[in-house]
Amino acid sequence: MPEEGKDITFPSQFGRYTLVQRLATGGMAEVFKAKIVSAHGFEKLLVIKRILPNLAADKTFVSMFIDEAKLTAQLVHPKIVQVSDFGEVNGQYFIALEFIDGFDGLALLRAAAQKQVRLPVPICMFIAMEVLDALDYAHNAKEVDGKPMHLVHRDISPSNVFISQRGDVKLGDFGIAHAQERESKTQSGTLKGKYGYMSPEQVTGANLDGRSDLFAVGIVLAEMLMGKRLFTAQNDLDVLLMVRDGRLDRLEKYGQDIPKALQPIVRRGLAKNPDERFQTAAEFRDTLHDLEFQFGLRVGPADVGLLASDLFDKSPKAMERLKEHSRKWEIKSDDASGGRHRASALPHRGEGSEPEETIPIDMDEPDADSPGRAEASPAATVVGAALDDALSGSIFLVGLDQYATPAPGPAPGQTPASVDGLTGGPGTPSPFGDTTPIPDTSTYRATGASGVRPSLVRPTSGERPSPASSAVQASGPGGEHSVPPDNTGDLSLISTMRVIADLAVTAETGLVRFAHGNLAKNVYLVRGAPESVNSNMSGDRFGEYLVTRGFLPLSDLERALAEMPRFSGKLGEALVGLGLMRPLDVFRLLSQQVRERVMELFTWTEGEFSFFRGLQNPVAAFPLGLNSFEILGAGVLTLSYDFLAGRFAPLTGFRPCAMPNPRVNPEAFRLGPTPREVWGLLDGSRTLAEWADRFSSSEELLTFYRTLYLLVETSLAQFE
Repeated sequence: MPEEGKDITFPSQFGRYTLVQRLATGGMAEVFKAKIVSAHGFEKLLVIKRILPNLAADKTFVSMFIDEAKLTAQLVHPKIVQVSDFGEVNGQYFIALEFIDGFDGLALLRAAAQKQVRLPVPICMFIAMEVLDALDYAHNAKEVDGKPMHLVHRDISPSNVFISQRGDVKLGDFGIAHAQERESKTQSGTLKGKYGYMSPEQVTGANLDGRSDLFAVGIVLAEMLMGKRLFTAQNDLDVLLMVRDGRLDRLEKYGQDIPKALQPIVRRGLAKNPDERFQTAAEFRDTLHDLEFQFGLRVGPADVGLLASDLFDKSPKAMERLKEHSRKWEIKSDDASGGRHRASALPHRGEGSEPEETIPIDMDEPDADSPGRAEASPAATVVGAALDDALSGSIFLVGLDQYATPAPGPAPGQTPASVDGLTGGPGTPSPFGDTTPIPDTSTYRATGASGVRPSLVRPTSGERPSPASSAVQASGPGGEHSVPPDNTGDLSLISTMRVIADLAVTAETGLVRFAHGNLAKNVYLVRGAPESVNSNMSGDRFGEYLVTRGFLPLSDLERALAEMPRFSGKLGEALVGLGLMRPLDVFRLLSQQVRERVMELFTWTEGEFSFFRGLQNPVAAFPLGLNSFEILGAGVLTLSYDFLAGRFAPLTGFRPCAMPNPRVNPEAFRLGPTPREVWGLLDGSRTLAEWADRFSSSEELLTFYRTLYLLVETSLAQFE
């Protein structure tokens, strides 16, 4: 088997193909321009993408690669890059792909950036419509036996949109993105920039459908219209936050020139909630078609090819021709202010432009994270060059406009904000170094820790002082002072699930502390949602969590802990900076760990809780964007039959009854239709024992018990 990175003398034989040029090498694969020669002088150009040798030994990755190759080979559509062959040569798996004699969307944007012009609006709309047409086919594609494929591209970005010299638009990299999503051995930095093309649900690890791809198309369309990145920040974790929260600040700032009639279409495509987006690629495409008709313009492949030839042309006359394009594609539609929008290809240098937003001139230099990237030109850019995660996104991140004013760093002498669960934090170091005990004398920051107490459903009075209900020390303008809890309770009378639910309903911000014996957990809430959890339990440390769950070898954790001072004391940044974990993995695993740490509290049946309104974590917490009601739904599924039977034992003679006008929709728990169905059946006509007798299997009874417990503890039902 050839060694990774070993030089190849071209032409080089690879099975029945002849490799004539290496186009790029990335973290997962290397890509070659190749040809196949047959009888009577038959010769055909194509692209060979083959897995790097170090991944060829990974059976899981190879299996996914094979499955996806078989699947995507069934996609036959003129606007999708075609897969013509798949196989293995001397242990190296490869895919043969259609050769596109042209360029990709990234090269087009870079060429426009070099000339400091905007792509005409109708051209941007046409490219987006062609991509949507490909997605309409792919999302509805069926296997040979007629079963739906349920394909989701997962990796739409300018680098995966290919344009031939005559202007034909094709979407590439179907299926490989799915392998990328699950591959953990990519090189550090190779996914830089790709995070800016994910959907919010893709960032959080939720189930995906075709609407995730539509969000990515919305990003590409917005970036073509603005000539700037939509989601960009100082580091990848901040980019993930921007995408997760659907923050369109840069669209607000740089999208003012987008025609008023087009703006709501772009925003709908970029809706954070999938239900508020276009529901199908066809709907998105047809809406753009209708607007194109209203503009009175007709765009075809030849128009794209002609514009591109002038963009790539370095002669002085090219700019004059671009001016002609500008006049041709001017959109004359009156807006609310009485002005007119221009689909301009003229230099865009508005007044007040910030120096940081100036388009750099060294656009053709390959980025350090993309070794061997072919120079972007109409003749050299081919489809295979962007099929790898390392071969797309990173140049665009640096190239188009450096895409954002760098976020301000800490002031001199100021300690950088650290991330709960990602930092060593103060206190005595532990073998995992990323959490501390939480003694009652800890110092907290108070922001109005007084006022009306939250209306917990079953408040108790006269609780004895305990570690959980003792006052904590808060620092404020007047120095440290004792802060009494705003509410306390006994967990044998008020369940932790009820406490979390009540605070979520009232959207409280503050600290809720749970204690049992020597065990204590602090859950910091922001508008009712948990943002971080501190505890004195070693198993709750993020580093230990990564090791015990098999996400990180202990040796890697020890290395990251040793290097943490270089990364402002942040474990997460050390893991990413050292190439030990991907930013997306750190982001998702921290969210997952916090969810699990909260759900573990649902089994506590003894102890105390105290709520301190307005108290903040002394260590700046990474905003995880968790949903308390989804956590309640997921947590109830972890409760065992024995636990639930024990809780319900004193209530078998009582009748469960649904509460009218529930304060939370049963769908908020994200458990499908079951909570709504059970809630609708609880009319108070049967006792709990009678309900139990109605179920023929233990699985059905367990589902009923879990759902009933959730409804009762969240005040959607009660026993009478």
